[in-house]
Amino acid sequence: MKEIKMPKFLLAEEPTGPNDREIFIYSPHYLSLVLVIPEDDITVLLNNEMRQKPSKTFQYEDETFELVIFQNNVLHAGGVLSPEISEEEFLNQAWKFWEDYLIWEDRNIDENQSSQFN
Repeated sequence: MKEIKMPKFLLAEEPTGPNDREIFIYSPHYLSLVLVIPEDDITVLLNNEMRQKPSKTFQYEDETFELVIFQNNVLHAGGVLSPEISEEEFLNQAWKFWEDYLIWEDRNIDENQSSQFN
């Protein structure tokens, strides 16, 4: 029998949206949502409220990604399902999840195919 555990992060998107739909990482542990902005592929104009949210830029090979905490409950939810962490550490963990996905995608998705998330 397999034990089902709540994942720390999940990929999330609006599947019926347009092809340039946003990519999110959701954390059920921290009840928070991270917007993934692939800076080399799209330009996203953030309003004043969004520019004030915690964010961090990361590199994967020759690509640049901006991760923005879109819905932030990190400081409120920590300790219930996961240890208390800072927003920066949360972004680092979300990045590790996204980077692992990109590595998996590079290994498993043929160049002639496209991922549903890209």
